[in-house]
Amino acid sequence: MRRVVAIAVLVLAGCGDGAVERPAAAHEPAAESRPHGVTTGCDHRSGAAFGDIYSDRDTLVVGPFALVGAGYTPVETVREYGGDKFPALVREGHRVTVSIARPARRTAGLAYGPLPQGEIAPADGHRVVTFVACRRGEPSGSTADGEPVTFWSGFVLTARPGCVPLKVWVDDEPAPRRAVIPFGVPTRERSGRSCGRDGPA
Repeated sequence: MRRVVAIAVLVLAGCGDGAVERPAAAHEPAAESRPHGVTTGCDHRSGAAFGDIYSDRDTLVVGPFALVGAGYTPVETVREYGGDKFPALVREGHRVTVSIARPARRTAGLAYGPLPQGEIAPADGHRVVTFVACRRGEPSGSTADGEPVTFWSGFVLTARPGCVPLKVWVDDEPAPRRAVIPFGVPTRERSGRSCGRDGPA
């Protein structure tokens, strides 16, 4: 029976259990077409005041984009909830497209934007989500590091512990950057291992 999870309407800052190594993000060498998926913008934002999130080692950061608490998720959380809740932040004036990379498309999904009602599983999540932040000077109701950001509540779903690779297109960049969310995978500080660009390293 597949694991399901109820998505909360409001999501607080992602949980962590201490400072951990943040997965690195790097530019791919070649251009790649930006995929199409659902889009969520300023009109669908939530509101919250975050601290120094972009320098927090428990946050996955790719340019103007941040997933709060995605630096590490304990395996118990993955098994109980089928993933973890990560507030998604984008600095004002930016557009970011996030795609589940091919190795994890059958087992992971992005629960941001429009979703089915009730309990959902990874197969119900999106493979691609574009986050469009509020325009510069437009009130967003959220801040991080003392600067305006747009904040969306949500969840990254996964059917099992492991490394979930992402491709991230920032604004009009022709090539995606890569990042990885470690779901229940020991980080380098804990075991000498960590998620690489496409899996455990």
